Amino acid sequence: MYELKRDDVLDDYRRFLKVERGLSEKTIHQHATMLQVFLDRYEQIRPAQELAKEFQEHLMDEGYSNSHINNTMKAIEYYFDSLGRTDELPASERRSLPRKRTEPNPLSEDEVREILGAAKTYRDTAILRVLVSSGIRKSELANLDISDVDLERRRLTIREGKGNKDRTAIVSSKCADAIETYLLRREDVESDALFLSRYGNRLTPNGVYQLVKRTVASTDIERNVKVHTFRATFAQRLKENGADIYRIKELLGHDDIRSTMIYLRMEPDELGREHDKYYVGY
Repeated sequence: MYELKRDDVLDDYRRFLKVERGLSEKTIHQHATMLQVFLDRYEQIRPAQELAKEFQEHLMDEGYSNSHINNTMKAIEYYFDSLGRTDELPASERRSLPRKRTEPNPLSEDEVREILGAAKTYRDTAILRVLVSSGIRKSELANLDISDVDLERRRLTIREGKGNKDRTAIVSSKCADAIETYLLRREDVESDALFLSRYGNRLTPNGVYQLVKRTVASTDIERNVKVHTFRATFAQRLKENGADIYRIKELLGHDDIRSTMIYLRMEPDELGREHDKYYVGY
């Protein structure tokens, strides 16, 4: 609905920052630009806490610095403040990320095997194999419907909800078998969702996070393993097996190749050599 009044929304926001917050014109312009990116991504009205958390995870997935993410989240906090909805954002959601962010650290082959071996259910096995063999985000996994799965071709349709931004993820044969086994043994529940919680509802991104945390805790692995770690592992394995960064970028669903460079821990000079290796131009 706000699409029809986008300019009015931004004008009101700028006015709020100037009058209520007393910010400089430069800071107001920066916050308004960041807000526009947020509004472009979310067209529907949803709880502020849910939107803010999801957008922060999106920015982290895209590899933005913690400093940029903190500034963007402050702009969004001001936006909800201008709407009188600040109480929807608990203090935990306003906490700044540390200025330095640790780069993703891929799992070793032994660690992957140990985690997969620690899965307690057919569902958990399928989820962990999807994460490590496709590199999709936890939000993308949670959003999967049964109709998005093509087991014969080992394809998952990742629906972004933004017109032509849907993409395809590929899984391994073992992963496809794990999904098939899970579906055959799953309780008969009226739900389009591929992965369900113990209560029969669609599994949430936080549910995916908790599953990974719980499974890793049952192993001898002592380092911090997050869903992002599976994504970094997927990217690193592709690189080790000869995939170029541009193909890896597409498989990860990155908008910006700099995000892919962070996952692969590449320097700009290395990207130049990668380009020269695969492109013969004029």
